[in-house]
Amino acid sequence: MMDRMIKVLCAVKYILLVFLLVFIVVLMRGDKISDAPIETVTEAVTKATDMTDLSPADNRTVRRLYGINANDYDAVSLYVSDSNMKVEEVLIVKLKDVSQADGVESAVGSRVDAQLRSFEGYGPEQSRLLEDHVLDTQGNYILFIVSGQAQAADRAFRDSL
Repeated sequence: MMDRMIKVLCAVKYILLVFLLVFIVVLMRGDKISDAPIETVTEAVTKATDMTDLSPADNRTVRRLYGINANDYDAVSLYVSDSNMKVEEVLIVKLKDVSQADGVESAVGSRVDAQLRSFEGYGPEQSRLLEDHVLDTQGNYILFIVSGQAQAADRAFRDSL
C-alpha cells in the first residue's frame, strides 16, 4: 500500500513539473523581444497596406496626436492621413522596456476615442475603420493601424519581428 502511494506521489510530482515547464515556456513566448530595426518592421507593414494618402509624421505630431514623447522610446514610426477627413494612420513603437506598453496602449485608446467623437454622425465609413483598428503588442513592439488592410498589415508586422 505504501509503495503504491509513493508511486502515485512521484507521478503527480512529474505531472506538476511538466505543467510548470509548459507554463514557463508560454510566459517567455509572450514577451518576445525583437531586435529587428524599426525600419524593417515599418517597411513590412507599409508594403502590406495602401499608403497612398499617408505621409510620415514627426515627433511633434506623435506628441500632439498621442500625448507621448517619441524620445522616451527606442524608436517611433508614424504615418498619418494627408486629409483631415480620413482616419487612416499607422503607428509603430519600439519600446525600450516592455513596461512601457501600457502607456502606449492607453494613448492609442485615447486617440481612437477622440477620433470616434470627431467623426460621429457624419463619417460612418471612417468610424467603421476606427472601430476595426488593430492594436497589437508583441514583446517590445506595438502596432496601431487604422486601415482597410489592417489585418494584412498586422500579419506583416508579426512576420517582420
